[in-house]
Amino acid sequence: MRNGLLGSFARYVSLNVLGMLALSFYILADTFFVANGLGTAGLTALNLAISVYSFIHGTGLMLGIGGATRYSIQKSGCSSAFEGNRTFSAAVHLSVILGSMLFIIGAFFPRQLAELLGANAETVDMTTTYLRTILCFAPAFIINNVLIAFIRNDGSPRTAMTGMLVGSLSNIVLDYIFIFPMQMGMFGAAFATGLAPLISIAVMAPY
Repeated sequence: MRNGLLGSFARYVSLNVLGMLALSFYILADTFFVANGLGTAGLTALNLAISVYSFIHGTGLMLGIGGATRYSIQKSGCSSAFEGNRTFSAAVHLSVILGSMLFIIGAFFPRQLAELLGANAETVDMTTTYLRTILCFAPAFIINNVLIAFIRNDGSPRTAMTGMLVGSLSNIVLDYIFIFPMQMGMFGAAFATGLAPLISIAVMAPY
């Protein structure tokens, strides 16, 4: 019994750590490609805008881990399957609401946000482009994090890890393609990052 519990714990932890390492690596790759393709102004714009990406990612983790923890408690306790399903539905609905609010900010107020974050005349255009693109993908980022947490707690950490890995690796490949061969600039960098959660969701969708 003890060995089985330790083995299950090690499997969940190792797969989760592997997925988070992939996420960290694609942020590093994003920075590397932007620095080499767009220079110091592009790197500055990315550093100004990345705080918003961290906020979006943190929101998704908050909803995903909190909701999935409650789901696990309901699943292992006396609660009915209906209660667990309702928790999942509530997390997804809240993700859509918060993601839509961030989408509106990105669609209508990206320049004001860029200036608030400290962008100057040299970097404001690229910062605005990155913020607009990332915020318009906010619903996908948040829902992706929610799905990863719930699928992991539903007994399939491998599926969650695969979604994270495939999304992260696709971002690295698309970053290179969009910034260098296709010369899409800062929009290409942000667009590649925005496509990553959609690809991850597609991988996990059959589950």
